[in-house]
Amino acid sequence: MTTYLIFDGQLRAETAPEIIANLKRKGWQDAPAKPSDDASWQDGAWVVPTAPTYTAEQIVSQYFSAYQIAALQRLEMALLQAGKPLGPQMTAAKTWLESVMLGWAVDPTPKPAAAFGEPSVTFEQASAEAVAGLQS
Repeated sequence: MTTYLIFDGQLRAETAPEIIANLKRKGWQDAPAKPSDDASWQDGAWVVPTAPTYTAEQIVSQYFSAYQIAALQRLEMALLQAGKPLGPQMTAAKTWLESVMLGWAVDPTPKPAAAFGEPSVTFEQASAEAVAGLQS
């Protein structure tokens, strides 16, 4: 187990009990508990980095281009007009896109990427399924 010690604003991490005991005799003291694994020691205190935030549009654009979204919408319309159901991959793409869009409508403030989740399918998977469904 790592023990964090401080002296005059400096931080030192040690694991050996004999070194820790020796440093404490020299005036080093236990540091405050490290709040998270990604925290770093800066200017005499632990600092927890903040996760970058993204808008819904930024997140969606990491997975689907505007052109791909339009293509998926047209494929959905074609399937519905042909009286064919959406397959599981088209449904998954549509569900993820709608959840991001509706979440944005409720609260448009930027959020960490994890708040949006990730789509379980790619454009290529969803569109290939839809084309196959139209051809059957």
